[in-house]
This record gives sequence, C-alpha cells and structure tokens, in this order.
Amino acid sequence: MNQVHFERILVACASIALGGCSSSSAGGDSSPLGTGGVSWQATGGVQNVAPGGSGGAFNASSGGGAVNGGASSGGFGAVSGGTGGATGVAGVGGGGGNGGGPGGVTDGAAGTGGAISNDNAGAAATDAGSARPYKGVANSPCAARTALNVSWYYNWGQTETEPCSDGRGGEFVPMIWGHAGAEQTGSSIRTAVQGMIAHGYANVLGFNEPDNSSQSNIPVSTALSLWPSFDVAGIRIGSPATSANSNGQTWFKNFMSGLGNDSSLRADFVAIHWYGWNAGSCDASASELESYVRWAEGITGDRPIWITEWGCLNQSAPDANTVVKFFQGAVAMFAKHPRIERYAWYPWATNCELNDQSGALTALGTAYAAEPAFR
Repeated sequence: MNQVHFERILVACASIALGGCSSSSAGGDSSPLGTGGVSWQATGGVQNVAPGGSGGAFNASSGGGAVNGGASSGGFGAVSGGTGGATGVAGVGGGGGNGGGPGGVTDGAAGTGGAISNDNAGAAATDAGSARPYKGVANSPCAARTALNVSWYYNWGQTETEPCSDGRGGEFVPMIWGHAGAEQTGSSIRTAVQGMIAHGYANVLGFNEPDNSSQSNIPVSTALSLWPSFDVAGIRIGSPATSANSNGQTWFKNFMSGLGNDSSLRADFVAIHWYGWNAGSCDASASELESYVRWAEGITGDRPIWITEWGCLNQSAPDANTVVKFFQGAVAMFAKHPRIERYAWYPWATNCELNDQSGALTALGTAYAAEPAFR
C-alpha cells in the first residue's frame, strides 16, 4: 500500500473503527487464574488441556513430564509448557506463551510442532499442536480487533501503539518497513530484531513494497545485502512484501532467487500483497487473487505464505455487497491452499471498511468476525 496514501487518510481514520488507525497487541504477561480457573497436573507424563471458567486454565507438569501445550476457554488464562514443566516455554508438540484476557490470546513462541492455542473469542479449548494464528487485520485499534475476533495484527512499525489492556486483540507482529537510515543499515536492523526478541515477539515482517518508489524503495541487491541482519535466533523472518504488479513480481522473483543462491540467507515465510483494481477483479470466485497465490507458490519453495495486505480498490469495489461476496469466496479459496498460513485484510478503502464511524461492524466486518481466527 502506498504509504503517502496511508498517511493522508490517517486523519480520516480518526473517525473510523472506534476513533482511529492506532494499533495494539495481545499484551504478553502471564495472568493468574480467575474465577473458575483450574490447574491440572500430570505426574511423570504428558500434560493435557485444562478448560477454564472466567479465569481460564493453567497447565503444568511434574516428575519430568513433557507439556504438550494447553488452551483456555475463558479469560485471563495462562498457558505454560516445556520439558519438565518450565513455565512459558513451548514443549515439543505443544504451544507455549504468556497471557490472555477474556477469551484468551497467547503470544508466546511455539515449540516444535506447536502453536499458540487460545481462542480469541473464548471458544472451546483447542489442541495446542494444531491451532495457529490465521486471521488478522492491518492497523486497527483494540476494540475493533477484539470485535473482529482476530488472532494477530501489525501496524507497519516496530512497536505496538495500542495494546489491549485485557490481553485481547491478537498477537502483534512488528515490521522493519525499510525507512532510510534507521532501517537500511545492518547494525540498526540487527539491534531492532534483537529488541523484538527481548520483547517476546515471535515473528518479524521484512521491507514494505521495496519495489515501489513511494514505499521503502530498496533495490534487490541492497535488500539482499541487508538480509543477514534479520537472522537472529529466536524469531521467524518474513520476506519483503512487494506490489502485485509486474515490477513487484520481478523484484520479488529476483529476491527469492538471491535467497536460493545463498544458504546463509533465511526467510521462514513469505509475505505478499494483492489488490483488485479493475472492474470484476474482486468477484465471488476470487479467481484473480488465486492466480496470484499460485504464482507466489511457484517461486517460494515450500515456505508458508502470509497475505499481509489484500482488498478491493478503485473499480473492483463498486459496492459493499460485492466486496463481502469476494471476501467470502477468497476465504473459501484459501482453504484449498494449505501453504497460506495467515491473512490480514486492508480495511482503509471505500466499501472495504470492517467498522463504521461508530465502531460497529459493517456487513463485511460481520462476515470477517465470523471466520476462524486460528487454523
């Protein structure tokens, strides 16, 4: 997305989605058991999920038993894991993490085969080895994210700007946008990524539309020379996300080729953008979007794919109903592409809004909220 355009609409965003375009995260501190919370322990064995009341559940193990992760069905539940019952460490096959408000969202890093497991909507407990954050949103305030039932979000920056005080609102994912100076030197990038790890973030997004002169505008050769600075143990690295036009595709293809030619360069998942623009490109079949997904699948090896910006612009969004049908068709299409690990809608465009000026969900927002937060 054009950053200049985004900055111009920040003022307009002040009257949208509960008062603005600020962002937040899932908190990140372990919370105590509340009313109805229970603790299950396994002696010398595998720890199972403990359902919680309004206080959620706390899972542990004793006698050296391995924790397979856990999930709480209600708020302020803490999930712990790890070998020998080490709190907050993900165990093999399990999820780990801290925190969770009403409905519970954890933001800890997953262990081998594991994942964050709490359900943002407070649904029944989920197997921590299979449920992973899936549905997100770009730059929306706490109340909007909570209403949309998302499991993650980002704001084109390195730090959260509006954490939800109750721990809800989804996992925050920081980004190295690629600003000249502060984000285009190896030492500053490495320092920033190390700080993200210290803060408990599990993922980092790479440069934003480096193919675009109005965005980070970084040549492929420069991006590849800076890329080793992202490689800090303890965090997953997402590729730069380019525009979906021919220039963006060429940039992305050349970058992926550079990664493939240098075993020291790491990208754990790839991020892509797609916007319908012309009339009919946002139809209920989502065929044009699927074509782009297939193109990305073809040049990215077996890496997971995050669709971090997508939506309908210009003639592709003639009315709100068209966009709702496109969104529903797109999500159905995603189910046929298991490499799509996460998606985040771009709501700051006509007929693409998820919340109205009062903060209430639009028809699209209602459809969005109904989709699973985890996969």
